[in-house]
Amino acid sequence: MDAACSGHYDRALGKSLFIGEIMKTSIRKFVLLAMGILTIGVFAGRAQIVGQVDFKMTQPFTVENTTLPAGSYAIRAVQGTDQSVIQIAAVSGEPSVLVEVSSAQPNASQSGSQLVFNKYNHVLALSQVFPGGGNAGYQLVVGHPEKLAAKTEKPTKQTVTATAK
Repeated sequence: MDAACSGHYDRALGKSLFIGEIMKTSIRKFVLLAMGILTIGVFAGRAQIVGQVDFKMTQPFTVENTTLPAGSYAIRAVQGTDQSVIQIAAVSGEPSVLVEVSSAQPNASQSGSQLVFNKYNHVLALSQVFPGGGNAGYQLVVGHPEKLAAKTEKPTKQTVTATAK
């Protein structure tokens, strides 16, 4: 190679290396930013009942496959389940039911602690629990009574105010 070609090659190679370094730096920054956002999202999106959520029902209601009588109840996350199982128990301790849950996001219009029920003609099924404070809530597993009712009816949403403690 002559000197003129060699200089041109070195400059082109230098530019390639420089652009490659910029790309690597940009990709690293993007990956770090994405990991940070995902980490924050995992912690912010996780439903949490710090203590318990108390509520009172004036009529029987269904939780998964169990019908509970009217009365005062408390909802607590079950220890050791990574908040994927909650307990709904009468204030007296019985009756009580454990139910699997997944995370649910509150509507922008929701404020405070509340429960969301799916109301059918003969079934009032607890669907979601929101502890309040804009935090994510819980989506309960749909039980057999609600599945049967949903085959022939469209539910209406009914909310019940709760108190987070």
